[in-house]
Amino acid sequence: MAENNTNNSSAHLSPEDYETDSPGFPDSGSAPYPDTADMNAQASMPNNDYGISLPVAPEGGIPAYNGYPANDYGLTTPVAPEGGIPAYPGNTSWSNPPVILPVFPSCPGCVPCTSCNSSAVNAQVRFLNASTNTFPVNVTIDNTNYAANARFGTISQYNPLSDGFHTVTVRRASGLRTILLQQSFPFSAGQKYTLVLVDTAAGGLAMSQISDVGCTNMNYNTGCYRVANMSYSGSSYDVMLYSHDAVFRNVGFREVTSYKQAMAGSYQFYITGANTFSVIRELPIIVIGTLPSGNSYNEPLVSYQADISAGGRYTSYLLGNTWSDMGFRVLTVAD
Repeated sequence: MAENNTNNSSAHLSPEDYETDSPGFPDSGSAPYPDTADMNAQASMPNNDYGISLPVAPEGGIPAYNGYPANDYGLTTPVAPEGGIPAYPGNTSWSNPPVILPVFPSCPGCVPCTSCNSSAVNAQVRFLNASTNTFPVNVTIDNTNYAANARFGTISQYNPLSDGFHTVTVRRASGLRTILLQQSFPFSAGQKYTLVLVDTAAGGLAMSQISDVGCTNMNYNTGCYRVANMSYSGSSYDVMLYSHDAVFRNVGFREVTSYKQAMAGSYQFYITGANTFSVIRELPIIVIGTLPSGNSYNEPLVSYQADISAGGRYTSYLLGNTWSDMGFRVLTVAD
């Protein structure tokens, strides 16, 4: 019996017998109950998150807490550019400045543009209104204004345009400013062009693109001269000297003749309806003082003078008609 009492003495251990340097676990595997001091310490910790600390604010004192925008710690808001203009949503005063469109005045008989960039990267273009509509028009190329309030018979200066295809738009200059014509054209670097707005047979509008280069190998004391018929559909004309010699024959609507060399000087020309007589010759070169040929010719429709300088190139545009208020006229310009 004494031997049994010795074997069962382990069942009466005191609480002090469980104290060790590290927590122990009974055979059942459950954690020991904490004492009162441990429970008070746990209650004082936020969310009872043992050993886990909250985010620490970055340098500079910006608090890092859940309310920071999108929890995007360390990102700063936009900084105003130099000059003190605030950069905030909706402020477009510096990022999208207003576009100011240049306005180029009409210039009948104007000389070629001397300020245009004539390098290989740009073309040069001007606009002529040959339409007999009574209202003026505005012409834009890719939303840039190239002619403003252009009326019948007015032509703008040459202005630069980059190489490639561009969209030309013609609008009324007043009223509803509706689009009257929109068309794309190719423009080559180093070339010069005239865009001519003309009437069509159906009562609409059309645009002709005319190249203003050519006649570069001139003889001494000569210039170059040509004629473009931009009057009305179905028209055809002869261009005559007062010697009754034909300078150009059968110039049809929207047709541009080739350049001809002319001795420098002042010439008197007149326009007639195209003559069907085959005996009327066409001069290969224009010379002042040509002897009268005595050939038959039609009644003149209009006469005009053209001054040709040595080394210059000139085009006479035939405009309008004989039955409208605009009349039939000739506009001679340097190319």
